[in-house]
Amino acid sequence: MRSLTARLALFTLASALLVPLAQRALHEPSALGDTALFLRGVQGVDSWRPMNQAYAVVTAAHAPPLYDWLFFEGRIKFIYPPTALLLFRALDLALPQPDWRAALNVFSWLCVALAIGFSCALLDRTLARAAPPASPSERALRIGLGGALGLAFYPLVKAYTLGQMQVLANACFAAFLWCWLAHRRTAAGVLVALMAAVKPQYGLFALWGIARREWRFVASATAAGAALLAISVACFGLENHVDYLRVLAHVGRHGEAYWPNQTVNGFLNRLLGNGESAVWDPHVYPPFHPVVYAGTLVASVAFLAAGLFWPIRARARADAVDLSGFALALTLASPLAWEHHYGVLLPIFAVSLAALLERRAWSGLALPAFGLCALLASNYWEVLGRLSGTVWNPLQSLLLFVSLALLALLLALRREPAPGSQSRA
Repeated sequence: MRSLTARLALFTLASALLVPLAQRALHEPSALGDTALFLRGVQGVDSWRPMNQAYAVVTAAHAPPLYDWLFFEGRIKFIYPPTALLLFRALDLALPQPDWRAALNVFSWLCVALAIGFSCALLDRTLARAAPPASPSERALRIGLGGALGLAFYPLVKAYTLGQMQVLANACFAAFLWCWLAHRRTAAGVLVALMAAVKPQYGLFALWGIARREWRFVASATAAGAALLAISVACFGLENHVDYLRVLAHVGRHGEAYWPNQTVNGFLNRLLGNGESAVWDPHVYPPFHPVVYAGTLVASVAFLAAGLFWPIRARARADAVDLSGFALALTLASPLAWEHHYGVLLPIFAVSLAALLERRAWSGLALPAFGLCALLASNYWEVLGRLSGTVWNPLQSLLLFVSLALLALLLALRREPAPGSQSRA
């Protein structure tokens, strides 16, 4: 289907080049700035600095309780579980401390490269069924276009330039989705366990697997997760793991108002003027607000229920569209989902495009809307940060609205599986 490849090329040109160049012409920053930093290997220490501080605490001779010392008293927003510090334990065993920064840079660069590579593989595999390329050269062009889109995909490269542990979760999810299509359920379970070691909410993929009766996946995820937890407890103590629950409760009660938090929690905090939305405060959370808390809780339950059970009357299908829908619902259900957490959208877009083409009844209606969602999600819109305190404040949640539209599309697509898809993940 050469017309598809032509349209994909036009979209790549528009999203990865024309929109950023237009932003530059208007003296606005664009995603190309982060792409350039990624290609040059330049990153910050957004996760690495507090993780380094946390590792220093847990390995001290008379280690105080980690979260009391760092989070509650030190007011440092270290909200990772102790299992995430296993990465620093591995560095400690393998390298002298002065080399850690360089090693983390290489590690996170490779994670982004893997996320892009697996997303290209997903695009190639799914389009080969939905719209087979006419020649090897057309297939290579599609893969190249996927790579260009990945390099310019702001949420993904932003995780790298920040120096964010999220790069591991983004890479693991892209690999997880590819493993699912390849029927490698055991490997998929191990990847989910690695994701949950960074952010425990990803452990709910096991609940999705139980609802879909994917027992081999559930067993491998549970076994790998239990092994990582046991190693972490042995390294960092049981008390720190139990105490982490207090951190989760605190974050759940407050959330974040800063505009890159693209969740219902962030939207409500900003809408009600509860906290600073224009400037990042590394030490202070917004005050507790009962409306924000209740709205976040209701939205979280609704997203998870939709991801697990919608459509109610249809038999649950553990295919790539179903998995993508739950992954997006899981991201939206969190009180905190920064722009770089939406790096999971890149492989989801690859799967969604093929699904739209396979469900041809949807293609005319949904493809333009899907393209608009992909374009908006792929780029950086700093102008939104200047809308604080204005009537246009809700537009600061643009990525949230785009993700809600994509989730609605994925849930609708689950009602109409492609011919033969029930037997082929």
